[in-house]
Amino acid sequence: MRRTILFTASLATAAGLFALGATAQQQAGSGPVPTPMSIAEIATLLEGQGYTVREIEFERDRYDVEMIDGAGRRIEAYLDPLTGEVLPYRDGHDDDDRYKRYDD
Repeated sequence: MRRTILFTASLATAAGLFALGATAQQQAGSGPVPTPMSIAEIATLLEGQGYTVREIEFERDRYDVEMIDGAGRRIEAYLDPLTGEVLPYRDGHDDDDRYKRYDD
């Protein structure tokens, strides 16, 4: 009788711990981990928008891109590494916070 109770209690505890571990694992891995775009993907994206890419660096969790627009102006922009969207560039001198133009 005592063995049956101990066995049942042990089995219930093990099943509970297994269920708890499975739930924690599902919550931790509940979706795909986003991966940053590669430098080649960023370059292709910008070239598709009419820019000539001069340099792309990954620093401070963002891409720092130097490029030339269709009018021949040098532009520097910060891009989100996951989406490729232009991030604000705030230097206090430009009206447009998204790009820094060198010849303005």
